[in-house]
Amino acid sequence: MTGSGDARVTATATQWRTESRFYRRSPGWGWLAGLLLVPLLFGWIGASVVKPTVDVNAPSVSMPDVSMPSLNFSPLSILRNGNDFTLSGFLPDLGVKEKLLSVLTAALGPAANLIDKIDITPGATAPDFGGFEALFKAAVDVPDFQFTVEGDTMTLSGIAPSEEVRAAVEAAAKAGWPDVTIINNISLEGAPVSCDNLQTTIDADLAVPVKFQTGSDVLTADGQQQLMAVVPAVKACPDARLTVIGHTDNTGTDAINGPLSENRARAVVAYLESQGIPADSLTSEGAGATQPVADNDTEAGRAQNRRTEIKVN
Repeated sequence: MTGSGDARVTATATQWRTESRFYRRSPGWGWLAGLLLVPLLFGWIGASVVKPTVDVNAPSVSMPDVSMPSLNFSPLSILRNGNDFTLSGFLPDLGVKEKLLSVLTAALGPAANLIDKIDITPGATAPDFGGFEALFKAAVDVPDFQFTVEGDTMTLSGIAPSEEVRAAVEAAAKAGWPDVTIINNISLEGAPVSCDNLQTTIDADLAVPVKFQTGSDVLTADGQQQLMAVVPAVKACPDARLTVIGHTDNTGTDAINGPLSENRARAVVAYLESQGIPADSLTSEGAGATQPVADNDTEAGRAQNRRTEIKVN
């Protein structure tokens, strides 16, 4: 019989049949080692093909620096005098102004008298109005409360009956506008006046530019009222020396803007003198259009640049 892989030899010397079988030789250690190395070899080849080549000299890729734009609100002020609330500053359009009036009416109640002196200036930027209800509720016991926002700063002023009220107003402002810098200039009733923050108080009172007749150095009635707001604080600091600086936008020539800014500064000095501020504590100068605080390419920016500053020396 033959079978696959067998060799068979038959001998017949003595009528006895002797049969011998030959088998395949068992594989040696070399074959076993080869069988083990083959998978490893294929694995190494595959890894070399798939693994990406890293160029150590390639330039590094950095993520772009993404920063939040800075806040730059146009001047906006709300001044309380009893039940009268005077609104002044810049808003971009009538729709935004109507929204502000609606929010304040709901927050202050029907007894409040809103005096609208808002200027509509395309391009002006305004803060969110949602925080006003909580703010004025916290300030209900501050009869001369004033809220002013300009750029990234909000200033609170007035006279509070207690430290608790003062702190509550500040907390409401921080909750309503968490990204704005809050300056709390609210003083306590009966406390001695501090002149350390006189400049901040004046800046808040004049955040909205003092109004003059167009192209003139004659103060309007609103302009006089704005200046009247700084008189009590200045009188409370008799040692203060003030410099009034007039500014214009870049409309017109230097030959016009220079004298106009100087004359407006002199008009402010004359008004402060008429209100009892000593003449020897006041000086004036005109800067024309050389020191803008906003972009003269927009109407809102030009409106902010037409201003009169009072600097505490």
